[in-house]
Amino acid sequence: MVPKFSQFSPILFICLLSVSEIRAEIIWGPTIEKSGGEYIFETGNKFPNLSGIRGGSRISFPRTFTLFGIQGIYIKDNWEISGNLKTTGWNQKSGEARDEDFLLGTVSTEKTTNIATREWSYRDSATVYSGSRNFADGKGKSTVVENRVEFYGRYYFQNANPDHWREGSGFFLSTGVRYSYFKYLFYDVNQYIETTPIFYGPIGLGLSFSNDLWEFFYGGGYRYSKNNFYFDFSFMPSIGRIKTRDFHVQRSINFFSENYGLGWASKIELGYKFYPNWLSYLRINHRRFFSEGRFTSQGGLTVSDLTSNLVSGFKSHINIKDFSIEFGVLNKVDWNEGKSQSEVKESPEKEKIDTNESN
Repeated sequence: MVPKFSQFSPILFICLLSVSEIRAEIIWGPTIEKSGGEYIFETGNKFPNLSGIRGGSRISFPRTFTLFGIQGIYIKDNWEISGNLKTTGWNQKSGEARDEDFLLGTVSTEKTTNIATREWSYRDSATVYSGSRNFADGKGKSTVVENRVEFYGRYYFQNANPDHWREGSGFFLSTGVRYSYFKYLFYDVNQYIETTPIFYGPIGLGLSFSNDLWEFFYGGGYRYSKNNFYFDFSFMPSIGRIKTRDFHVQRSINFFSENYGLGWASKIELGYKFYPNWLSYLRINHRRFFSEGRFTSQGGLTVSDLTSNLVSGFKSHINIKDFSIEFGVLNKVDWNEGKSQSEVKESPEKEKIDTNESN
């Protein structure tokens, strides 16, 4: 899987800033975001497969990293269009990861639906299978690199205004799209395998896990702005598609998956306007994404791995729960600033020319 983040370039923002007709309605600023949470890939079957085994596997990665970015906002009447570019910049240490293979029994549970639209039910757990017993378990360190691009649109009602520096309050409707590419590396792995005799020891590099995720959002929120402070809240359900490539180094086998699912994102933001064209804000983000799909295998060293290449696909679940604290600064560009004096100096010359022409 090749990162596609390079296709989304800051040139988009430069093009916006170069259009003179909308210069007075551009807001921009840098941002830094600290994330936490969990990412879990699971597959399995509570009922015996062709080999008579009831079980599955689970790969867990922490969502602990720091994102750096820049954002631009265009406002017009009651409309607001914003775009963000964010990146970790390098492979950051994300914490302890885990790769488990387990057996399921008659009392084990399999809860595959986190957001049930028919029953109007919601389950917030990122895991699918419980009541299992591990026959293989690997623990190690992990790193992550992530690149992300986002675009959102809002329409404000009542007295609410997309201009952060203007007072007012009211609701808004919002929609948006987010693309993110992120890759985990699982290394310095110590693995336990239930064999005779039992194996436990270091195996070095375990696997790499690449992800290509699209999410589409729709929802709304509320904004309140008074004096030097403003408060902003939004909630947006989402639908998404994620493609992954899971490469197990020791087994020399690839697993390719494609999942679709539902989720939601929420945001609470508090800002302070410390200058006519400058403000700072603190934002708390929550995000959930629960998906189901299938994966196929390619390659391998053992007979069972090579045989799995002939199967059309296996069930897969990819669930993400994360939260973040974000701090940023915004500047409303005043394109007329610094022009008034030059315009004043030019005006007498223009008057002379107009006078000579009239004579």
